[in-house]
Amino acid sequence: MKPTNLFLLIIISTLLNACNSKDKEEDAADYRLNEIKELIKANKLNEAKSNIDSIHILYPRLVEKRKIAVALNDTIILRESYKTLKYCTQVLPVMKEAFESLIRDFRFEKNEKYSEIGKYVYKSQLTEQNTGRNYLRCEVFENNDVFLVSEYSGAKMNHFAIKAQAGNLSAFSDTLKNGVFHTFNDGERNFESLTFKNETDSGLTAFISQNFRLPIKITLIGSRKFTYQLAESDKLALNKSYTLYKARKLMSKTENDLRIAQQRIGKINLLYK
Repeated sequence: MKPTNLFLLIIISTLLNACNSKDKEEDAADYRLNEIKELIKANKLNEAKSNIDSIHILYPRLVEKRKIAVALNDTIILRESYKTLKYCTQVLPVMKEAFESLIRDFRFEKNEKYSEIGKYVYKSQLTEQNTGRNYLRCEVFENNDVFLVSEYSGAKMNHFAIKAQAGNLSAFSDTLKNGVFHTFNDGERNFESLTFKNETDSGLTAFISQNFRLPIKITLIGSRKFTYQLAESDKLALNKSYTLYKARKLMSKTENDLRIAQQRIGKINLLYK
């Protein structure tokens, strides 16, 4: 056989093998796509999404099959988004009603000149009513931040951490000095304020809220230690404030979930219009 003819046979054989290989790939991809459709019908959406990912990984050259996979993924997103839309629409009015009921015991404070974000303070813990008292205050902000503030007056101690003890249980604020500390002297007494934002309190606010019915001993830690019993009114205020914080945070998350679901539904419907 002439070299030219042999070369042609090799080329033809290679092309046939390539075609057979592509046909097998397409058959395998079709099988997986049908599996995905059945999973979607059975509402096994996470499993279906995992199989869609495998289409893109295993068959990168099969563009048309991957387009079908993308369309199936959009179907899943639509189904999930409509489910989220229904749930959020049902629960949001209930959440808002509960939140409005909670804030009746709070005063909303906002300095329009210096701040864009307001805060909720429990009425028994308003600053002007508690000057010079040793206590813990909780503040809940509009942007879902929560602050735990330790107010102290007496001999200078520069306290940087707080321990709370309820029965045999105890909790500590962050001992890495992540709190924001302020101090001043009015000529007669020394005043100190230590503020922890969100998780930097290491769960201390949650601990007090969960155990507010028990006697709670507070120990301030600085150059020395100072201990006092947390007043009943402060325990109640911290519990109510933390409850408000959780309610507002959940409500904001639900509102955001609703907004995302609406955006996804609109985008996909427009895409396939």
